[in-house]
Amino acid sequence: MSKIRPLRLFFIRHGQTENHENPPFNGWRDAPLTEEGQRQLDAVAEALGSIGFEAVYSSDLSRAVYGGSRLAEKAGLPLTIDPRWREMHFGRWEGLNYSQIVADDKDLIGKIFSPEGEEAEFPDGGESSNSFGRRIEAAFEDLRAEHPDGGRVAVVAHGGVCKALWAILLKIPPHIAWTTIRQDSAAVNVADCYSSGVNIAHLINGYVGPVGYHRPGTGWDRLAGRDFFVA
Repeated sequence: MSKIRPLRLFFIRHGQTENHENPPFNGWRDAPLTEEGQRQLDAVAEALGSIGFEAVYSSDLSRAVYGGSRLAEKAGLPLTIDPRWREMHFGRWEGLNYSQIVADDKDLIGKIFSPEGEEAEFPDGGESSNSFGRRIEAAFEDLRAEHPDGGRVAVVAHGGVCKALWAILLKIPPHIAWTTIRQDSAAVNVADCYSSGVNIAHLINGYVGPVGYHRPGTGWDRLAGRDFFVA
């Protein structure tokens, strides 16, 4: 009896961007990658290029296009660019960091990332959690329709996009995904998506660069929580 072949979705966050030490809400801003961010995505492409992807997609923002282009090149595929895979639109708060946003409107930012605030929009033309989620879900459903027989597909996008995809796949509210799922620079996420509606998580916020989890380095630092604990 043959096994049912799922769509194995690899969804990857872009690499490190400018002002990463106090990161702003970049949103639709075309924030450039740092040299380290480019190296991170080069490492992802080197690690995953031989997976056997059937397609590689990215958002149209340069920080995602760079990673998508490098991965598609390694995989010997064209890159399909779709603006629906853009980050959430943060309205007039784009380019501001969290402390600046709290100073502008503490109540609104608190409401947006709460169970009661999923229809609340970021000010001056921004999206709500629900409208953003609907955009990502539409892009995901179209991707699935492009691959009715399953296979391995990669999407290089943004932290908010990866969180929205986990909300869809795990069937959890958007505010839960926003507040409980971490996405580091160049994070790799992997899930199997079956036509029955069953989805299986394999990897969340994974690291696939040249320094693995087994010795001190980027992967080991993530496991050990070196950004929180001194030793």
